Amino acid sequence: MPREALSKRAKWQGEAGAKGRSAEDIFTVVMKMHLKADKFELERQPSTLRGIYGDRGKPGGKMRPHGIIPEFEIRNPANNKAVFVEIKRQKAGGNAHERACKYMMPGIVKAVRQAACQPKSVLPFWWIFTNGIAKDEFYRQEISFWFQGYERNLLFWPQVRDPEDVVDHFEQHIRPMLL
Repeated sequence: MPREALSKRAKWQGEAGAKGRSAEDIFTVVMKMHLKADKFELERQPSTLRGIYGDRGKPGGKMRPHGIIPEFEIRNPANNKAVFVEIKRQKAGGNAHERACKYMMPGIVKAVRQAACQPKSVLPFWWIFTNGIAKDEFYRQEISFWFQGYERNLLFWPQVRDPEDVVDHFEQHIRPMLL
């Protein structure tokens, strides 16, 4: 890839990261307020799955955990059950929705179920697609097709500043996974 293209890509990623964080910030405020009464715990960028692949490093060098860090973990301390949350935002032409699918890999699902104290009947993920990708019918159609059978794990949140959709979806579909 030419240097010029790389420099443009870096700017795009920085902008997307900043905008993504704003959706995450809103989610944090909304869910902390909503979960307060239940005493559910909300952790941003949890380390729970940080080492699920094992350790990595160079021979003779310092080893470090190798794994994944989702945006959030919601955990019920009463029974230790958890659900991991990924918030994806993009404009036309991105691949955030494709990257969300890595969490469907059998090895990851098995490790995450164990870390989340969930039975095989539960997929302990909540994917939230926001803004442009949530408004674009093409992406909605594609994502809905991919996530057939896991509709309760999927939320299109086109109006990030409106928390009602998040709270309603949590109550209807995510809370039961935590009880």
